[in-house]
Amino acid sequence: MKNILVAFLIIFLVGLSVPARGTEDSPVRITVRVFKVPAQQSFQGDLPDGRGGKISLQASGNIISGFPDGTVFISTELARNASESAIGQTIGERAAFGWGYLSAGKVQVRELKSLDFTLEKGQPSAEAAFEERLGEGRSRDYEVRVGLVSTGQGETLVRLRFDAGWSATGGSMGVGFSGSVLSAVTAIPESKLLLIGAPGDKAVYFLAVCITPKRTE
Repeated sequence: MKNILVAFLIIFLVGLSVPARGTEDSPVRITVRVFKVPAQQSFQGDLPDGRGGKISLQASGNIISGFPDGTVFISTELARNASESAIGQTIGERAAFGWGYLSAGKVQVRELKSLDFTLEKGQPSAEAAFEERLGEGRSRDYEVRVGLVSTGQGETLVRLRFDAGWSATGGSMGVGFSGSVLSAVTAIPESKLLLIGAPGDKAVYFLAVCITPKRTE
């Protein structure tokens, strides 16, 4: 009887030390939606009138001059498939945009691309490139890179990098430039979008990211 109890205890302890299947070895599906806030915009701003009220003014200028010189993280309750307008409204309300003494409320936000990545133990990183055509042989070039750092205990840690640049061709000649806009390691929520923004060349870019829930059989 004593030997049986010892054997049972050993099996029980070994079972505790083995991680549950489907945690670290299961594929992780990540959605990355890329948004652009152009620097030059026309917008409506408010100024104090000196009597406790506000004066609404129509202005035009570089609205990203007051944006932090670094990476901004905004947690949301927005779903993975939230509309462009809903995401744009959240960005405009919760990030700092304006020109001079004027704070811009509603700003122009445009979705450039929606990307889906699947990462797993045998392929822990992935990347995708796309472009925004400007006409006359000119384009803005973008690249998103994702890398799985760790999973487990309800948290997925991911390394994200977003590069932006431009290129131009004329005849047989071509020139271009590309640089990193943001690079961060962060925990990605499931189903709800996390907004990650940083200033680039003549724009602020936001990545709206989330983990896509596993399909239930």
